[in-house]
Amino acid sequence: MHPHDTNSQRYSTPTPLQRIPEPIRQSFTPEQVTAVSTAVQPSSRHPVDLRLTLPLPGRPVFFSIVAGRERRSGDRLATERRQHPLHTFGNVVFMFSSLTGFYALALVAVLMMGSVLEF
Repeated sequence: MHPHDTNSQRYSTPTPLQRIPEPIRQSFTPEQVTAVSTAVQPSSRHPVDLRLTLPLPGRPVFFSIVAGRERRSGDRLATERRQHPLHTFGNVVFMFSSLTGFYALALVAVLMMGSVLEF
């Protein structure tokens, strides 16, 4: 939990260590508990960390944008590219929809500034 994050104080989610079945967790030595806890903690916070949920009817959609200096190794990047390819149907639909919305807003702005549309 982050000390200034009131949501994490209200809504508790299990830590990765707490997700390990109890009999296995009890068999860990204190050194193993420390090693697992250290290994699964994020190394730092990102300068840009936007997370929001769009409350669409019937099924809310979660968006997350995280940005910062790249710290992952080349091997890890290659592994993640294989596990999470960029060219998927969902990604293509999202990018097309986002660009269409952006260009529609830009067109309205240009038309308004050119006095073609009056509000």
